[in-house]
Amino acid sequence: MESPLQNFRFAQFKFTIKALDCLNLPEYKGSALRGGFGYAFKKVVCALKTKECSECLLKEKCIYSYVFETPPPADTRMMRKYPSAPHPFVLLPPLEDDRIYGPGENLEFQLTLIGKAIDYLPYFIYTFEELGKMGLGKGRGKFNLDEVRETVERFKKERGKEDQRIYSGKEKILRPLRGPMTFGFCLSSLHSGLPPSSCYS
Repeated sequence: MESPLQNFRFAQFKFTIKALDCLNLPEYKGSALRGGFGYAFKKVVCALKTKECSECLLKEKCIYSYVFETPPPADTRMMRKYPSAPHPFVLLPPLEDDRIYGPGENLEFQLTLIGKAIDYLPYFIYTFEELGKMGLGKGRGKFNLDEVRETVERFKKERGKEDQRIYSGKEKILRPLRGPMTFGFCLSSLHSGLPPSSCYS
């Protein structure tokens, strides 16, 4: 019997932002990045900003609702007792000790998108562009989104390839992805000795 994880898709990206002002971030930078992203994401994609998601007519088709108020599928046999499923994204902040980034300095963080959320990558990129205009951290320092790279760190050296730049803040063009990875293909390639590049669907 095929495991539900066989077709579990995910894609990983590295975002690089460049400070325009002084960025003064908390010790755990993830709280600032995730909080700022959530605030900006709702401003970007929400059509009825005065309503709670639970009361909104558009919640079944809304991107914000899917990402932050993720409903379990209507026909699911699992999680029927829960109002929402785990969010389909993971933000991994930089683990360096630096908290202050001066103008011109870069800050990098990782983003993992899971399942259908991969299709919403352009919204994530545009939201971080807008967050840069709103400002981040204490004093709301401004920044530019410099670039986004598609990456799978674990397999990069084995593939003999570098991360692929898919978005440049200067060009404002999003290039095609190599394709998400699936858990099933990864297991198959590792068990059979095939190169990990076969993880790509």
